[in-house]
Amino acid sequence: MNPTIIYYFTGTGNSLAIARKIAEDTNAELIGIPHALKNPHPIPKDASVGIIYPLYAGGLPNIVVRFLKSVSLADAGYLFFVATEGGKMGAPTSQISRLSKAAGHTTDASWWIQMPDNYIPLSAPPQTPEQQKMYDAAKRKAAVISEAVKNREKHIEGMGFAGKLMGLAYGPFIRHLAESDKKFTISANCSECGICSEVCPADNIIIGKHGNHTWHHQCEGCLACLHFCPEEAINIGTKTELRPRYRHPTVSVSDMKQQKGE
Repeated sequence: MNPTIIYYFTGTGNSLAIARKIAEDTNAELIGIPHALKNPHPIPKDASVGIIYPLYAGGLPNIVVRFLKSVSLADAGYLFFVATEGGKMGAPTSQISRLSKAAGHTTDASWWIQMPDNYIPLSAPPQTPEQQKMYDAAKRKAAVISEAVKNREKHIEGMGFAGKLMGLAYGPFIRHLAESDKKFTISANCSECGICSEVCPADNIIIGKHGNHTWHHQCEGCLACLHFCPEEAINIGTKTELRPRYRHPTVSVSDMKQQKGE
């Protein structure tokens, strides 16, 4: 039986939750993209390869782009992508197809799944009852995707009209994302526990005394540091101070560290 490998990137756990569900259904190996970038391994011959990621302004996160540019997919037998997103914009099929072709394999399938929106610089996450409805619907769609992956079905879900409009902002958004940590503030609530540094997929944070952390301006914009901080001490200006934090209920700090291979 040909192996299945799922590479994932997550900031709040949504993409990991979907990756786990599909991996369980397909008996796949799960590998965090941050870990894979630091510890590259060749793709086994004729393997089914999945990339599961959060949608960023209608496109791929920087770390996913870097991974696709670093890996050879020439030996893969089947290649699929799954986007998790707060809206219903669709999947960035054109960008995916261009990058996967350059990596040595055409895209066989691409899906998107709605999960609770958690980009709190723009808006608060949905309330818990609405979140649960999304989780239930996401599980159902993930099960459908799993069956398609097992059968190596061809299936492309592209970008809708709203996604195409959002895609116009993708370039400016993604170009400046690495330095978006310049807007982060640390309140007096900071206990110097170090969790923000532990969950950061980019190893972008060095803990300092009295909240004087060092940011290396290699930010991925995932906001894991903000959402996992137990004291809610990290904010982006004043926009996020009164907004609830979010993380998928099945995902822990340990899971976020495991994404990096720790």
